[in-house]
Amino acid sequence: MTEGWTDMDTKKMYEDLAVLEVEIISFTDEGYRVKYDFKRKILSWRDNYMWNNNFTSLINKDKFDLLKTRLPEIGVLEWIMAYKEGDVTKFGKKVAVPGSWKMKAEFKDKTVVSAECSQNFPRKWDELRSLIESTTGTSFTLR
Repeated sequence: MTEGWTDMDTKKMYEDLAVLEVEIISFTDEGYRVKYDFKRKILSWRDNYMWNNNFTSLINKDKFDLLKTRLPEIGVLEWIMAYKEGDVTKFGKKVAVPGSWKMKAEFKDKTVVSAECSQNFPRKWDELRSLIESTTGTSFTLR
């Protein structure tokens, strides 16, 4: 899917993004998952440390606009495609933290792409984490 990508193709992919799920997991299988449903403008939060912290809420206009602007700048879909194809060195960095991440993107045509990796996080992970924290109001850092 990434072969022959042009800037227009990438722009269209972000425009066609319907759902984005991002999960961070510790070696003890605890962590967090956020799911952004852009069509319905809803976010779902799952806290695997404390189930009573789970919530679903509407994405307000400011947060929606922030997501639509920052996700392409951060390059989330490019990460997913590169990691999916095994090219972890293009976007990733080795880390000592014994954790892993998973991402899944679903497009308006129902196409789904996903990727995951352990102890190798995308270089701009901190930017994505900050964006998630800004839009959810909760920490997206492993304990």
